[in-house]
Amino acid sequence: MDKNIENTKASGNTILLITCLIATGLIIGLWIWKSVQLSNIRKQSATEMQLLKDEVAKQIRQSEELHLKSIAKPLVWAVRSEMLKNNISQVNLYANELVKEKNFQKIVVTNDKGVVIISTNKKEEGKEFISTGKVDYLKTDTTSVANINDSLLIMSSPVMGFNNRLGTIIVTYTAQHP
Repeated sequence: MDKNIENTKASGNTILLITCLIATGLIIGLWIWKSVQLSNIRKQSATEMQLLKDEVAKQIRQSEELHLKSIAKPLVWAVRSEMLKNNISQVNLYANELVKEKNFQKIVVTNDKGVVIISTNKKEEGKEFISTGKVDYLKTDTTSVANINDSLLIMSSPVMGFNNRLGTIIVTYTAQHP
């Protein structure tokens, strides 16, 4: 009878040990599964966050480009009026006041031959724009905004007289970083 009791005890201990091992295995398995699941959720969240940041940056850039284009029209009208009156000092005043605004880096006004007549960087005045900037800006017949590495926006707009081109306005603007 003692042997049966000992066998029953040993059998009970074995069952208890096996049950504990299975429970421990299940807990470890569940912990690993949840850790993998949490890691996947974190990666997915980081990817979605980056996509959202990229989309916001794109929308801010588009908004800034639209902002520059909307500024161009009244600026061109004002510069045109003063150029027709040959009042270059007033054009210079417009450029110097505008460049004081946030994110505006440089304002350049060329004549019809591509020579810089006004610049907020006085070293450029009297020089051909080719030596100080991209010549393509002088060829456009509409207002355009070039995006340089998502950090710089360059707006160029022609200044038209009654039947000829008087010059071009080029505005360099530092893009905001979201």
